Amino acid sequence: MGEGKAVLAVGAIMVDMLCQVPRLPRSGEGIVVEESRAVVGGCAFNAANVLRQLGAPYELFAPVGCGIFAGFVERELRERGLEAPRFDDRDSGGCMCFVEPGGERTMVTLPGIERHFVRAWFDRVEAARFGCGFASGYEVEGPGGDAIISFFEDHPSIELYYAPGPRVCGVGAQKTARINALHPVWHLNDQEALAYTGSATLEEAGAAIVEECGNAVVITAGKDGAHLFVDGRHAVISAGLVDVVDTVGAGDAHLGALTAARAAGRSWEDALALANRVAGAVCGVEGSTLADEAFARTGARL
Repeated sequence: MGEGKAVLAVGAIMVDMLCQVPRLPRSGEGIVVEESRAVVGGCAFNAANVLRQLGAPYELFAPVGCGIFAGFVERELRERGLEAPRFDDRDSGGCMCFVEPGGERTMVTLPGIERHFVRAWFDRVEAARFGCGFASGYEVEGPGGDAIISFFEDHPSIELYYAPGPRVCGVGAQKTARINALHPVWHLNDQEALAYTGSATLEEAGAAIVEECGNAVVITAGKDGAHLFVDGRHAVISAGLVDVVDTVGAGDAHLGALTAARAAGRSWEDALALANRVAGAVCGVEGSTLADEAFARTGARL
């Protein structure tokens, strides 16, 4: 990848409604939320915020729409000194995040403009600036997914990090094949990897995805660290002890730190050690991002 070049964060900025629940409701049942609050989230936003905090060069290319959610998003972007393109096609999306006592999150997505990328939007992107970029399954799966894939097809010098997320099996064979033809780095968690491949172990899952994409594969596994499959080897980069509050945004933070470190020339092992540290810190707070003061206390740096 282009060392020293910027990272292109393609994807979503959404409003996350965090709902603390004693447990998930059964079908037809109603439960009462113990505590709730609205925060800005979305894979691209969460990851780009880490890129900013690490001082890495980047561009947040995630559409902000018009409407109630979009207004909330714009205020939060201003507070963080982040910028994103504005389009008036439709409102920004949202997400209901149900967080159980152990910190596990279950999400219901309310799709918005982030699912409707248009190829012409990318005309404003100065492609030569970027050594790598990332995109998530939520946006690729949607009607605008072809526009995202086409941009990376037109600019093969930008190494794609593909984070399919929970939509890993919903993206579809045709789009997945186009993505794999770009030889992307896959970045996903253990549940997603096993579900996608039907494998019994992460070792089998990682090997199967490597065979498909022809590049490195990173599988995060919570407290067990991150599995790296690259150049015919399998390594596990351990994670530190974390007192988990919730896991919302942890995978996005991991992706942001990983791409920042790799763009800065760090080895895979060093980059994943940094990513594990940042993601672990995000798990230790409520919500999908760390305040700048809390991020500074992690000691994470490029």
